[in-house]
Amino acid sequence: MVETHISLSVNRLLNEDTYAIPLYQRNFAWTYNEIEQLLNDVADAFQENRDNYYNYYIGTLVVNKENDIFKIIDGQQRTTALNLISLVLKNEFDCDRLEAVRLTFPARRKSNENIQKLFTKQKISEDDENELTRGYRRAKDALENVLGERQLDTQSFVDYLFNKVIIFRSILPKDLDLNLYFERFNSRGEQLEAHEILKAQMMAKFDKDQEIAQKFARIWDACADFDKPVSSQFKMRRKRADDFQERERVFGWHFSNYLFHNIYDDIDFYQNERRKLSDVLGKKINEQNIEVEKDFSDYTQVIDFPTFLLHVLAIWEGRDPSEVQLDDKKLLALFDIKNKNKTWIIKFSEFLLRIKHIFDNYIVRNSNMDSSSRNKDEWFLQKGTYYEYQPNGKAKEHYIVEERFTKNTFSDSEINQNIILLQSMFAVTFTANRDSRWLYEILQFLYRHIEELNDQDFGVHFKEFLEKMAVTYAEQRLFTEDRRIKKYGDIPVYAFNFVDYVLWKNREKLKKDYDAKFEDFKFAYRRSIEHWYPQNPNGHDGESQLPAEFLHSFGNLCIITDSQNSRFGNSYPEAKLEQWEREGIFHRQSLKLQMMAKITSKKNRWDIGEIQSMEKEVERYVQNFCNS
Repeated sequence: MVETHISLSVNRLLNEDTYAIPLYQRNFAWTYNEIEQLLNDVADAFQENRDNYYNYYIGTLVVNKENDIFKIIDGQQRTTALNLISLVLKNEFDCDRLEAVRLTFPARRKSNENIQKLFTKQKISEDDENELTRGYRRAKDALENVLGERQLDTQSFVDYLFNKVIIFRSILPKDLDLNLYFERFNSRGEQLEAHEILKAQMMAKFDKDQEIAQKFARIWDACADFDKPVSSQFKMRRKRADDFQERERVFGWHFSNYLFHNIYDDIDFYQNERRKLSDVLGKKINEQNIEVEKDFSDYTQVIDFPTFLLHVLAIWEGRDPSEVQLDDKKLLALFDIKNKNKTWIIKFSEFLLRIKHIFDNYIVRNSNMDSSSRNKDEWFLQKGTYYEYQPNGKAKEHYIVEERFTKNTFSDSEINQNIILLQSMFAVTFTANRDSRWLYEILQFLYRHIEELNDQDFGVHFKEFLEKMAVTYAEQRLFTEDRRIKKYGDIPVYAFNFVDYVLWKNREKLKKDYDAKFEDFKFAYRRSIEHWYPQNPNGHDGESQLPAEFLHSFGNLCIITDSQNSRFGNSYPEAKLEQWEREGIFHRQSLKLQMMAKITSKKNRWDIGEIQSMEKEVERYVQNFCNS
């Protein structure tokens, strides 16, 4: 029996089965650039994994099987390119890994003849040239360029290409409506993502147990929809008098249950009339049964779903933060589903739902739009709870029940805001998914304290944990070995964000001397380190008037957006101050910068004395905070 979903090495792809390019598919159209990009991607993976040789996933191949021949529905360009690359390796580099050419072109006589001639090194006349022969020459040029520029050992590279480069093959169900498929894949050009493939691999483990498979799919799809809280993906009662629905059964009263048990018993089973396409494409099951909630707003999460899966897997395996791998290219290899059974997948899906629920309620999000409950670009920490009302205010009407997502996670607003600032500080600093180990440490902490999440004093413990974590990160990035603050060139963005948090914590003291917008402060994506007194002031022929020890000291540095840096980079502090005040943007800036601006405004200068004073003041507050 042929597996419906399978990972194939390039060697298996090219040498085991016969593939046909149907007549309705377009001709091979990849240019030199596409072929070179494919080879460079493989070369990157080869060089990165030189010591351990992880599998490298390069895409999907969707086929329809007829009479032992796999007709390629999606992925024909990549498959054809791999065949041509293999022919070039055979003919030009003496690396013969092809047993035969197993790619055919029904009703395209010239293409069939040419690819066989390339395999047997027969001469092809100019009159018989076509897209395959042109593709062969492009593949030859690309291989020579990539291997030569990178100085790769050809044999080792070829070994990696054939044995470790993986393509995921999915066989479409026999009763699939191909028109639906082409509507998504051919007209829109979408490819299956690694997490969709992972879902398909997991579902294949359920074999004929369709009820469990459907429930698994509902859990997976609910977690994968990162635009909504996971609890909203399950039905809830609509009247106070109604019996609990699956949302209440799973997540409990006010949806504050995190200690799930027997989730599969609490989730309803819906028999789909057409599940064929859903497994292949990763589409949501029974979208019509998912209620639309109010107050979702539109927000951005701090990571994406594939990275979240890697976090969950690492927590599941109990890994130390230093051991966590957050490269989504390794998603399939790290999960290694071929060595997992049905029981493991059921338990993992329950764990995934648990962590996603924690993630929704205890990890900050950033609003993409103004709404009734929050402003655009605002960081927030809110969770779902019941809201009951009588329609039209009439006493005889049944109480209607809704879940609203506008309640602060922590009832103490100061604690809630404090935790928002700490988490958003990490989020704006470590923006790449691969750099989100800070989030792993937080999720791991929350999971380890899962029984305490609803305790009244948990917010205080959570804040203390985040502050200790913030100090640990600062110790590595802010100070020199003799406990002095680093200078320009050695100090990263995190140090500035950490200092802003410390200043915010000391806002009551600082308000006496600085009229800064402490209460309105929020972390934003400020990535550019600016010299408040410029390195090359306007009108001084590129020469600074300040000695380097003061010019590059922390007291003279601040963080701003890239656009602001390019606009004001060489202006004197007094000129920057005047223009920024005129444009009314200071209230959106770093707290340290706001303080530097207030000093400049008050004294009408910014020189060595002001720089030294600022650095000493900041250092005092930071040292006290770190030692407390």
